Amino acid sequence: MVRNGGAVALGVAGVAFAAYPALRPYVDGPQVWAQPWWVPSHLLGVLGFALLVPGLVAVRQRLHGTAGEGAARFGVVAAGSGAALVLPYYGAEAFALGRLTGPDAVAVGEAIRMDPWAVTTFAAGLLALAAAGVAVLVAARRSGGTVPVAAAGVFAAGLVLYLPQFFASPGLRIAHGVLLAAGCLLLAAATRTRARPALAPA
Repeated sequence: MVRNGGAVALGVAGVAFAAYPALRPYVDGPQVWAQPWWVPSHLLGVLGFALLVPGLVAVRQRLHGTAGEGAARFGVVAAGSGAALVLPYYGAEAFALGRLTGPDAVAVGEAIRMDPWAVTTFAAGLLALAAAGVAVLVAARRSGGTVPVAAAGVFAAGLVLYLPQFFASPGLRIAHGVLLAAGCLLLAAATRTRARPALAPA
């Protein structure tokens, strides 16, 4: 029986990361903020980032006692710091922009999105998440096969590319979501633990 809530968290995060760019509207202009799927899609992004932390705790537990445990522990800290820094921006995008109306909507929306504090914390958070992905890859390479390097590599690529993908076309953004989802699901499968079968009575 699978007994690893962290693996489940990683799997759900993967689904959320794939669904977010796929469901996010890509209408030109400020009317995109009023589209029905604007808020729900961004909340899926929030869910994905929030579940990364318990997911990577499971990775650290899986690597307990191996040479990769230290890097995995750093990955948990980096992921938690990164999520804490990016989630306020997602909150503003989800809840503030959709309320903007009138001729000044574009100017006000861009002022919210491009505020120096907002942009700095958002970028710092994404860089911290990228560091978390690299840390997981390093941990896997040091683990002696406990966590497959290929799974960690796909996961790391998804997090490292999270910042650049914002400047890509909708199709590439959706493809990136699938990539990160695959990394999360592969890593979830690698970190599952099963209960040991009970010994038969002598």
